[in-house]
Amino acid sequence: MGLLVIVAAIDLQLIWVIVQVAIGLGAVIFVHELGHFLVAKACGVKCEKFYVGFDIAGLKLLRFQRGETEYGIGILPLGGYVKMLGQDDNPARIAAEMERARVRREQDGAGSAPEGATSEGTDYTLDPRSYLAKSVPQRMAIISAGVVMNVIFAFVFAVIAYGLGVKYLPCVVSEVIPGSPAWQAGLQIGDEIVQIGDLKKPRFRDLRSGVSLNDPDQRIPLVVRRPGVEQPLTFELLPDSTHGIPTIGIKSPRSLTLYPAQPFVADSPAAAAEPPLEGGDVLRMANGVPLQTFRDLVTVLAQERQRPLVLALDRPARQPQKSGDDAESIEVRLAPDPMKTLGLVMRMGPITAVQSGSPASTVDLQPGDVLETIDGQPIGDPVTLPQRFDRLAAEQRSVTLGRVRDGERRDVQVPLRAAQWYGRPDMMRTPMGAPSLGIAYEIVPRVTAIDPAGPAAKHDVRVGDEIVNARFVSSEDDVSDTAAGLVAIGEIPFSEEETNWPAFHEFLQNATPAVAVELSVRRDDQDHKVVLRPVASGQWFTTERGLILAPIERTMRAESFTEAVVLGARETKDALLMVYRFLQRIAQRHISPRLLGGPVTIAKIAGESAFAGPAMLLIFLTVLSANLAVINFLPIPLLDGGHMVFLIVEGIRGRPVSERFVVALHTIGFVLLVGLMLFVIALDLQLIPRGL
Repeated sequence: MGLLVIVAAIDLQLIWVIVQVAIGLGAVIFVHELGHFLVAKACGVKCEKFYVGFDIAGLKLLRFQRGETEYGIGILPLGGYVKMLGQDDNPARIAAEMERARVRREQDGAGSAPEGATSEGTDYTLDPRSYLAKSVPQRMAIISAGVVMNVIFAFVFAVIAYGLGVKYLPCVVSEVIPGSPAWQAGLQIGDEIVQIGDLKKPRFRDLRSGVSLNDPDQRIPLVVRRPGVEQPLTFELLPDSTHGIPTIGIKSPRSLTLYPAQPFVADSPAAAAEPPLEGGDVLRMANGVPLQTFRDLVTVLAQERQRPLVLALDRPARQPQKSGDDAESIEVRLAPDPMKTLGLVMRMGPITAVQSGSPASTVDLQPGDVLETIDGQPIGDPVTLPQRFDRLAAEQRSVTLGRVRDGERRDVQVPLRAAQWYGRPDMMRTPMGAPSLGIAYEIVPRVTAIDPAGPAAKHDVRVGDEIVNARFVSSEDDVSDTAAGLVAIGEIPFSEEETNWPAFHEFLQNATPAVAVELSVRRDDQDHKVVLRPVASGQWFTTERGLILAPIERTMRAESFTEAVVLGARETKDALLMVYRFLQRIAQRHISPRLLGGPVTIAKIAGESAFAGPAMLLIFLTVLSANLAVINFLPIPLLDGGHMVFLIVEGIRGRPVSERFVVALHTIGFVLLVGLMLFVIALDLQLIPRGL
C-alpha cells in the first residue's frame, strides 16, 4: 500500500509538471497571437480564426465559434495564428486571399462580391474590414502587436519570478578544463569571479553567455577572489572557439551535497558504499580532513586516489522529530576506482599549452615541444603520465625531461609541485593535462605498445596501427542511463584535427560491464573493426569515485515590488539581447548552428524548470517569450519582421509591393522556415550530431 501511495504521488507530481509546462508554453503563444487579435479588432479588421497551435489538415483539439471568429487549439503545438480577412501566410493562398478581400464597386459604392469573385474587367475596391484596407500605420501596429505583447509578458513573468525568489548558480569555479584559456591563466578550483567587465556580482550564466556571445577576438577581463588571498586577482582571457562556441574552460560550481536525484554513478565505488549513499547527504570529512568547500574535497581526491576514501557525512532526517537532531552522522568507506583500459598505449603528442606560474613555465618548455623521456626512460603511456608525475611530486623531487623541439633533443630539469586539483578532458578536442608539471598535451592515436595482459592483445591490433574512430556499443539488455549516454555519443573521430583520445579515454571511465568499444583500426591503408571490452587497471586510478555532487545554489529574491520591477526589467533586457547576440554570432560563424534547440529541447528545458519550482519556470518563459519576440521580428518573409519590411517599403513608395513579388518571397521564406524546423527537430532527435 505504501508503495502504491508513493507511485501515485510521483505520477501526480509528473502530471502537475506537464500541466504547468503546457500552460506556460501555451501562454507564451497565446499572448503573442492575442496581441495581433486585439489590435486587429481595434482597427476594425475582421478576424476569422484565432488558434493556438496549427490545425494541420483541419485537425484540432478544440474548436468553438463566437461571433464572426472561430477559436481553437490546433493539433500541432509549434505556434499559433490569427486569420484576418485579406491576409494569409500560406504562399499558395496569398493571391486567393487578396482576391477574397475585394468587393465590387456598386454605383452607390457599397456591396460585396461573393467569395471567389475575380476582379477581371470589374471595377473593385477593398472590403473596408479587410487587413489590406487599413492604413500602413494601422497594419504596422497589428503586425508588431504580437512581439510587443511577448516583451510585456516576458517582463511580467520575470517580475513575478523575482518576487517568488529565483535560484541561480554563483560564479565559483569547480573545475578547469586542461589547456583552456582559464587553465593557461592559472585560475583554480574555488576561485570566485566577482566581476566580468563592468558587471559586478555576476551569476554563472552571466559568465557563460558573456563568453559564448562575446567577440571571439576580444579578451574578457575578470576580477577573481581566491580563498586565502587577500587582494582580488585580475585576468584577461581570450576565449577558445575549438568546441564550436567560445569558452574559457570553467565548469559550474559544485557543493558538498550529493545530488538528490542521482547521488552516484552506477558500477562505481560510490554505488557500492555501505551503508548506501543517498541524495542529500552532506560530506563533512574525507580521510580525516574537514571539508568546508568543494575545493577541500578535490584536494583529498587528487592526493588519495590510490587509497581507500573514508567519508564522514550528515544525512538529513527524512521526517525530523520535534526533539533531537534532525540529521544523522554516517561514515562510509569508498574503495579506489581503478582506471578502465583497453590495453593500448598511444603516442605522446606535442605540448599544446603551458600553465602560468607552473613548474613548466619556469624552464625551457613551450607549446610544440614533445616529451620523449623521463629521467632517461621512455615517456610511456601518455594517459598515465599525470599520475606518474603526481607520484614523483609526492616524493618532492625534480625530474629530467627529454624534450624535442624542431628535431633537436635536449634534457630539461624540472621541480614538480604537489597538485591539489585535477582537470578532466571530458570534451572533444581537449588535451590531456598534467597538473604537477603544468602542461597540456595531445595524444596521437597511433599504437606504440600493447599490454600483453590487456584486451587488445587478444585481437588484431598491432604496434604502428592508427585508430581512426571509436564508438561505444552495449548489449541489448543493458538499459542503464550510463550505457545509453555513452552509446548516444556516436562515433568519435581521431585525426590531426580531431585529437580526441583524451576525451575518449575519459568517456571510457564511465563504461559499465555491458559496454564495449568498437575501434576502427587502419593498417597499410586498410581499415578493419575491433570490438574490445575495457578492463580495470591494477595500477592506475580515477579521482571522483562515482560521487555526483549537487551545484551550489543561491536565491535572489526582491525585497520590494520596486526591486522586483528592476530585476525583471534587467532579466527581460538580458534575454532579448542574448537571443539577438546568439543569432548574430551564428550569422558571423563564431558559434555553431548545431547549438540551436527545437520543440523537444524546449519541452525538456521547460520540464526541468517546472521541477525546479514556479520561479524557474517563469524565468524560462521569460527567455522563451523573448526568443519568440526577437525571432518573429527578423526580416524574413512569413514572419512578423518580414511583413514589417513590406509595410516600410509600401510607406516609402506610396503603393503596395506587387502581389507576384510578395508571393515569391513568401515561398522562399516558407522553404527557409520549414528547412530550419526540420534541422532543429533533427538536432533534437540526434539525427544530426550536435558535437561535443
